[in-house]
Amino acid sequence: MTEQPKLWSKFWPADVPETLQYPDVTLPEILRKTAREHGEKTAIVFREREINYRELDVLSDKFAAALSSIGIVKCDRVAVFLPNIPQFIIAYFGVMKAGAVVTAISPLHKERELEHQLNDSEAKIIVVLKSLHPIVKNVWSKTQLKNAIVTNLETFTSETEQNSNVYSFQKLLTEDANPQNVKINPAEDLAALQYTGGTTGTAKGAMLTHANLVANTLAFAAWIKGA
Repeated sequence: MTEQPKLWSKFWPADVPETLQYPDVTLPEILRKTAREHGEKTAIVFREREINYRELDVLSDKFAAALSSIGIVKCDRVAVFLPNIPQFIIAYFGVMKAGAVVTAISPLHKERELEHQLNDSEAKIIVVLKSLHPIVKNVWSKTQLKNAIVTNLETFTSETEQNSNVYSFQKLLTEDANPQNVKINPAEDLAALQYTGGTTGTAKGAMLTHANLVANTLAFAAWIKGA
């Protein structure tokens, strides 16, 4: 049976391939490759600060090593309760490098939504903006959280004093950049639990593997090149 032409084919940009070959790698491996090949290129711009790909790779290595030293192991859930700042990206890659699973939480969430996502994802650690830390404290006893990592908006520093379960983001980045070599199966192992907006009920976590995120990243890159 002859395959019928797809209706959208006649509108498809000539310089964008209709399909791609997706490598069997993790998202952090793509970052490492980019850092090797384009290390000096800018990865993040935030106000007056620029971070290149090599710096991002090293910083996320340090964060991964810190998570492991705290006790995070493969498949543990780590919540990232931050706005769109460099620390979000560093933490996102760092969690994956540690073999753990990221669950990003909207900084607009209030206590009810925060408590639900923390419990549903079974997060053990939360990376949180200092101004949002009071909300976390209010739900702490109702969750499985064991540690918080606190940062602020202006810099990587935080005035929060470290204690038995609260850590400074900046101080953790003083760790050696030698994360444990965690074996990950890109097609099977989770990279992220991405929650829905909850418009039709309680927010639900979409289970995304490394292969899912790599495919999405490469497909997006193909369209950007063709733009």
